[in-house]
Amino acid sequence: ASSSRGASSAMIEVERKYEADASAEELTRRVEALGGRSKGVVTFTDAYYDTPDRALCAQDVWLRRRDAAWEIKLPVLADARRSGGERSVFREVEGARDVLREFLGALGDDRGESARAGADRPDPADAEAALRDALASRRAEAFAEFSTTRVKLETAAGVAVDVDAASFGHVVVEVEVMCGDEGEVAEAERRVEETARELGLEPLLDSGGKLETFIRRNCPEHLATLVERGILKP
Repeated sequence: ASSSRGASSAMIEVERKYEADASAEELTRRVEALGGRSKGVVTFTDAYYDTPDRALCAQDVWLRRRDAAWEIKLPVLADARRSGGERSVFREVEGARDVLREFLGALGDDRGESARAGADRPDPADAEAALRDALASRRAEAFAEFSTTRVKLETAAGVAVDVDAASFGHVVVEVEVMCGDEGEVAEAERRVEETARELGLEPLLDSGGKLETFIRRNCPEHLATLVERGILKP
């Protein structure tokens, strides 16, 4: 999940994914009964990018364009739990300029090359162009693309609860808390788990989140890399 926090930001996303064994209407009723509220329904399209040798996914790094916005998710080193783009704790960076810098860093490019590529340009249009140029020069292309219809809910305590129905037929419930640094992760995890208990949510068992499920169904080379690196189970 991701919220719109402006042109450039970096936060840590603490998230769990749960079975969608209750309808969106029923889950809305449960949230509202606990003092929460509905925040409406949105639809968006995600395209995930990687290099031909799958250099990003091999590091559990996930670069995506959500509609018109660039985002990159990077593993938090203190968190060793992995699940193929659906791990529970990520550092999430938004905005073309900062995404470009993180993209180049993930590929091992030094700061000088980042500057030459335009990662320090303040103008958003320049940063967007520089990011696209960097993707093209490294032959990074979209390997997964799908749309999602999201029912957005929020508990009285400010925990986000989303019911996501993907265009390829997969439905999942996501519970998320954003925090500013790694020292807040444990408390954020506690809030997520407490919310799930209050709403009667069951952890995912036989399926993964949207991206993992899409990869398992449609991206054999990425799946092989993720399994080989221990990021996904076979």
